[in-house]
Amino acid sequence: MKKRIFVVAAVIISSYTYAQDSTVKTLDEVIISANKTLQKQSTTGKVVTVIDQSVLQRNAGKTISEIINFQSGIFVNGANSVIGANQDFYFRGAGTGNVLVLIDGIPVGDPSQINNSFDLNSINPSSIERIEILKGAQSTLWGSDAVAGVINIITKKKSASKINPSVVLSYGSYKTFRSVVGLSGKLNRLSYNLNFNHTNTSGFSAAQDTSGNKDFDKDGFRQTNLQATIGYQFTSAFSISSLISAGRYKTDIDAGAFKDDKDYISENKNSIYAIDAAFTSSRLNLHFINSLIRSGRELTDDSGSIGGFATYANGFYNGQHFVSEFFGNYFFSDKISLLAGVQGNWHKTDQGYKSLSSFGPFETALGDSAKANNTAAYTSLVIKNNSGFTMDIGLRFNHHSIYGNNSTYTFNPSFSIDENTRVFASISSAFKTPSLYQLYSEYGNRTLNPEETANYEAGLQVFSNNKRNSFRIVGFKRAIKNLITFYTNPSTYTSQYINRDEQNDYGFEMESTIAIGKKGNWVNNITYVDGEGKEDQQKEKNFYRRPNFTFNSVLTIEPFIGFMLVPSFRFVGTRLKGPYDAGEPQMPSYYTIDLYGSYNFSKRIKVFLDLRNITNQTYFDITGYNNRKFNFITGIGFNF
Repeated sequence: MKKRIFVVAAVIISSYTYAQDSTVKTLDEVIISANKTLQKQSTTGKVVTVIDQSVLQRNAGKTISEIINFQSGIFVNGANSVIGANQDFYFRGAGTGNVLVLIDGIPVGDPSQINNSFDLNSINPSSIERIEILKGAQSTLWGSDAVAGVINIITKKKSASKINPSVVLSYGSYKTFRSVVGLSGKLNRLSYNLNFNHTNTSGFSAAQDTSGNKDFDKDGFRQTNLQATIGYQFTSAFSISSLISAGRYKTDIDAGAFKDDKDYISENKNSIYAIDAAFTSSRLNLHFINSLIRSGRELTDDSGSIGGFATYANGFYNGQHFVSEFFGNYFFSDKISLLAGVQGNWHKTDQGYKSLSSFGPFETALGDSAKANNTAAYTSLVIKNNSGFTMDIGLRFNHHSIYGNNSTYTFNPSFSIDENTRVFASISSAFKTPSLYQLYSEYGNRTLNPEETANYEAGLQVFSNNKRNSFRIVGFKRAIKNLITFYTNPSTYTSQYINRDEQNDYGFEMESTIAIGKKGNWVNNITYVDGEGKEDQQKEKNFYRRPNFTFNSVLTIEPFIGFMLVPSFRFVGTRLKGPYDAGEPQMPSYYTIDLYGSYNFSKRIKVFLDLRNITNQTYFDITGYNNRKFNFITGIGFNF
């Protein structure tokens, strides 16, 4: 394993020296996630990756999870299973629920989930302008759940023309059909973007049929989503923008690993309503943002088709999350700026479950009295000097309606050795509040404290003179205490959520982007991560379902104008199976090879073909659940 890591690392490092004088697109992207203010990617001391519009277009037909899965430090368990499957996001080895999802800078956690995580199945990439990924403990600016990182999804806002309609139609394996219709533009001071998409696929069986003759049914997926963003520029300094997103999807699910179920259905819905009033001047930026996120899912199993004891089961899970935030950034000079803000989060959930069996009816409920709120104040001071030194110091004070108070900090110095080379370090903390289920359910515990994290990282980032080539290496360590654990008393057999365990993870990431003349670029990344837990003062090797080693390589080539080829390679190393998963203790490594091609007949018409897993590998992220073998999707796009 070590030899393999060093060989891949050598490829990444040596490849950076190639094509220093290329003229392809600059990497010095504008970002907002790092400090809630506009800045160049090369000037921040934080670890930020931007997935821009060109990358999203080259991944037409993929889900957000599939696209993110190619980034360093990230492993999405379930990204390559059936569309609509549950997905676990592991950022730098942290357990699921430890990454905060934002949409246009707004937290969108789902209070109806056990770990408060947001279902990215409900967002279609066609409505996204770019995705910003910020790694490390980020709770000081962003709040709960930003333990290992933040995913900020920036939606499309407008186009340069007054009216710009667009249509994308695609079809592929498993009878997958997608249609996207968009309309965007700018009329004087009014800007708008409307986006409607529909996906329908027959899918394949999520559960693995080891015998091949049990007649497992296909698990399909049907989704519609409508998104609208509207903005109005009242003056050169004052503007208001709004976002409305409403979608639902219906998916077939199976009973478990190796277990088919022909009438088990999950119906999911999600809506987001947000408004942002912004004031911008040469020295002061102010934002007042209010948002309401509603989510719900209903799971229905009409019969005991797999031989279970229940002849009927139904569960519903609704969540509501309201966020109100006011923050501003004041620039005393080009060397000193101060960010300060206040934020309120109100969470509520309503859940119920009932079933019928030969033992009689069973019913349980978690009423809408399950609610909690957080209020917080935060600040961040950024200081620069002429020698290239930058210091980012931040504090956050948080008050929770049930457990009380906690605080976090950020200390992030960085130094520019020259205009192309920067070293950086960070010592920061984060927290994750108990979910409403952990507080209010039959296993709930109102005395729970938040999980608390200390994060340490240091790294080096180098750009070429034209900012079109880059190399970054980061080492990190994370320690979590007061881990919330589901505990069963061995004497009484009663179960409850408690604070007990600890978790310590560490690793490194290397990334490079190399321009290849005027023809394209080559992106590589490698991640190594490991960790262990401490349960009841006993160390435990618990790095379940997470690979120690991953490697991704994407080559983008434009042999001639209008024609693009994108071969990609992904390697996932061995990993421990989950504690209750079937199979051998260690799951084998695997690799996949994809090939994307597109041709622009004109500025208005584009066709594409995406071939995935072209070597037809058989692999499993969870034993007993299928992943996609060779599959494809092809389509055509019109931009009128």
